[in-house]
Amino acid sequence: MLRFTLRQFAVLLATVLITAWLIHVLLSAAATAHPIPGSFISWLGHILLGDFGPSATPGRSVGALIAPRLAVTVPLALISMLIAGLIGTGLGSVAALRPDGLSDRVLVVLASIIAAAPSFWLGMVLVLAVAGGLHWLPPGGFVPWQQNISGALLSLLLPALAVALPAGCTIAVRVRDAVVAARRSSYVLAARAHGTSETEAFRRDGIPAAMLSVLGAALPQAAAIMLGTVIIENVFYLPGLGRLILDAVGARDLALVGGALFVLVVLVSGMAFLLQVGVALADPRRRDGATG
Repeated sequence: MLRFTLRQFAVLLATVLITAWLIHVLLSAAATAHPIPGSFISWLGHILLGDFGPSATPGRSVGALIAPRLAVTVPLALISMLIAGLIGTGLGSVAALRPDGLSDRVLVVLASIIAAAPSFWLGMVLVLAVAGGLHWLPPGGFVPWQQNISGALLSLLLPALAVALPAGCTIAVRVRDAVVAARRSSYVLAARAHGTSETEAFRRDGIPAAMLSVLGAALPQAAAIMLGTVIIENVFYLPGLGRLILDAVGARDLALVGGALFVLVVLVSGMAFLLQVGVALADPRRRDGATG
């Protein structure tokens, strides 16, 4: 397990460093009126020390502009992941109750269609249906946490649903396949042959195997959700990291673009690292480098 964790941490560092270098190269090539400071080593060293440099906005530092935006982006991503997990396990389990039955086929087809839909398009549909038609949730904007916690949560719920639906439906198909495979697995059939009921055999041997498969399938969806929040913030006018990057590009504030992109890379890579380690803790096959 230690070797696996160290290997994944090395992947995290390599991903961050390579992506940071690419960001610096691209921004250096585009720099005109607001160049980013010095060499890559100098720029990266300042960022790692928390010094993102001055913004093109007079009197504001890049770090001071980024920090409050994380209070929107990070909760939005976490809520989206929670919703995606609930959708995935719920729909997938229902579809697996009667494999190849009518309900199974309908749910799989619908899940496949929604999984392919862009989150920004789903966001616009949800605004029209839920916010505009039913008036259940606000259509956009954000209520600051310090002003009203419940209002802030409601502001994030609709965009979180738009991000979570494609990921959740993708997970649902994997959950359905994993549960069906677990029910038909050799160890469940062997347990039934020794007098154990189907329900007990599946609960004891099938569910753990199915969940390990689902956890592995959920890893790329977590990264997709993290990136999806950046896009959906611009649909719902949320003052998060994605909105900040778009505004900084429009203002040609390259220092702010570089700092915000670096923070985004760290968030996505860090989330992937934590999930990889979490799956390894749950899956004995990954411990001590048993598998890659």
